[in-house]
Amino acid sequence: MRAALLLAALLLAPTVAFAQEAAGDEPSADEPSADSAPGDVPGTVWPLDGRRACPSLRACCVPGEDECTHPGMSRLMLGISGGAAFAAGAGTFLWVGDSLHSGDPQSAVLGVGLIGLGGSLVGMIADWMTPGSGGRVHDRPGRPTVRLTVSPGGTSTLDEAAPYGLGIRVDPTIALNARVSLQPHLGVSMGLGNSAHVAPVVGAVSSDQESAFPVVLRTWKMKVTAGAELAVRLPYPLAVKRPMYTGAVEVRWKPMWELRRRTLQPGAANVQIVEHNALYPVNLGLRWHVAPRQRFTFYAGPRIDWLSFSDPGDIELRRGKATMGTFYGEAWWQLDIPFSPLGRRKTSVNGRLNVGYIHSHLDGQRLDVGAIVGYFGPVELSFDLRIRKVNAPVAVQVTAGYRLATGGGPFVELGFVAPELGRKGT
Repeated sequence: MRAALLLAALLLAPTVAFAQEAAGDEPSADEPSADSAPGDVPGTVWPLDGRRACPSLRACCVPGEDECTHPGMSRLMLGISGGAAFAAGAGTFLWVGDSLHSGDPQSAVLGVGLIGLGGSLVGMIADWMTPGSGGRVHDRPGRPTVRLTVSPGGTSTLDEAAPYGLGIRVDPTIALNARVSLQPHLGVSMGLGNSAHVAPVVGAVSSDQESAFPVVLRTWKMKVTAGAELAVRLPYPLAVKRPMYTGAVEVRWKPMWELRRRTLQPGAANVQIVEHNALYPVNLGLRWHVAPRQRFTFYAGPRIDWLSFSDPGDIELRRGKATMGTFYGEAWWQLDIPFSPLGRRKTSVNGRLNVGYIHSHLDGQRLDVGAIVGYFGPVELSFDLRIRKVNAPVAVQVTAGYRLATGGGPFVELGFVAPELGRKGT
């Protein structure tokens, strides 16, 4: 219930901001006037006639936008395609059952379809609740150039321990031209201590031990990721005689490499090292700008794994051969929420709601549904808030989220946003 009220408040925030801007027609001394210098940051583009300017499924466009988009038709197509993918994945899942392993693509297809179908419905509700906020949001949140991530530790299991997690990611953006951009990536994350797992065996603990149950496993985890994302914006509308104007599309290629390293200590035995290398060479995706402030993105591709391990008490690893891993799938739906439009106040505050599904099975995180265990990946909910002084080249971005999965939990991020490299005027 609290989550629903919070979501409703976030969706209604643009309406409140729009009403405040409409109430004050005369600019104050602290606000830039309509006759400001040409170099000033422009205000957020708002529809002139509210929801009446673009009814749900009629052939009309959001006014004031450079690219004509029919949000109603776009969401209808997204809902139909997402529902078809969800039905295909669920039907195959029910027909095949558990006769195949948990890495079947059917689970990825089902999760991607669910994000598309849910995003279409939530996007329709968001536009219905905020009739004056259909326009594009300037300076919308994205990946910060540098961000620091903290995941709280702790566990509800008696005598077990889960440490805090700390990570840092670097994602600079390079504009190659007006339609092509490149975003390199480098990230490192680790646990700030060892996690402890106990065996609930009554009478197995001696009187001199502090815990009620014996510790059977201590682990420490570290992850290193590297890669890049190439985004190519297709000509809009596509080269057809009668375009439907259903939103711009970007083709994306995101090759990645991941290293997962764990140190295991079973009870009082010697420490053992387990290392997992994963390569995503053909991780292709699409980003669909369903509406001026709504986007749907998905990636899919194969994964190649190399497993290595050491003997207990030894640091030398035994390298395994390359094997095909679980089919990788990832889907995100995003909604921009402007709180303080640019050009109206000294500070710009814009938000973004993110809902995603990740199908990997690489780190053991999964979302179990009843008796269905080990098939589905985690679902992630997060909200970004970008704060920038008007005309400032840099910004600060704060993120809070929760990963629904075994071993998941809340996380917070603090990011620094630098100008894009290679783009004039940034």
